[in-house]
Amino acid sequence: MSRAFTTIEVLVATLLLAVVTALSALTFQAVSRGWQVSADYMDKMQRTDYALNQVVSGLRSMYYPHDGKQDDRYGFVLENNGEGDNPRNSDVITWSKTGPAIVGTKNAIADTVHRVQVMVLEEGNSDYQEEIQKTGLYARLCGDAALKPKTGEGDGSTDDTDYTFANADLYQPVLIADGVVGFNCRVVKKAEDIKGGAANSGENDIKTFEDEFAESNSVPYKVELTFQIEKADEEFRSRTQRAPMVRIIRIPIHEQSLDGVAPPSDAKKGGNKKGGKK
Repeated sequence: MSRAFTTIEVLVATLLLAVVTALSALTFQAVSRGWQVSADYMDKMQRTDYALNQVVSGLRSMYYPHDGKQDDRYGFVLENNGEGDNPRNSDVITWSKTGPAIVGTKNAIADTVHRVQVMVLEEGNSDYQEEIQKTGLYARLCGDAALKPKTGEGDGSTDDTDYTFANADLYQPVLIADGVVGFNCRVVKKAEDIKGGAANSGENDIKTFEDEFAESNSVPYKVELTFQIEKADEEFRSRTQRAPMVRIIRIPIHEQSLDGVAPPSDAKKGGNKKGGKK
């Protein structure tokens, strides 16, 4: 004899089915959301990594004139503002370089010596001619200091314009990477400052990097850059920590910047220079 379901049994079954369906939907939504956040974050990390490699290339292509003297117009400048864990206490670095790194191949100054300033700026910052629209890593670019107008030369006229980065109305910051929310820079001033000597520089670098670099007429031996990448998503704030990306760069022209002298030519390397050892 067949037995029909009672109304209560049907209601209970319907309720259980609704609960299972809701739990399945919520689980699927959470998994999909987590996958999307992870994918977006990985894409941001890849784009940021590419942009930061441009900064590294820019530091490796530093320029210093071969005129036998030191010149503060071409020196490396580090403005230490804190630990660099947010835009307001991030450092600012300035140097002279050549080549397309940071500026791009289509920029007219890429083929000449130019000055670069790199920093993290916060959305809403109004220190410059135009307000900053997005938090990220920015660069300011200007031509070679030697090409700027001179004061009181030629026809006797004067140009009192400040052509340095101190003039906020010139050289509007250009966004390099929008995923960077903090920046800290440290330096090794000279090779001999490394504990254990330059030949043993690997494991001991961390003990010798400094936050200060006052020698504006030269460039450091090594530069350490630490970039803080923003969290993946506000919803995952407790589970996704801010990710630091660290780069350490050996500056090729460090020795040259100490005296402004060009490296010895092949003819001089054999010891035939007057007064040198044979």
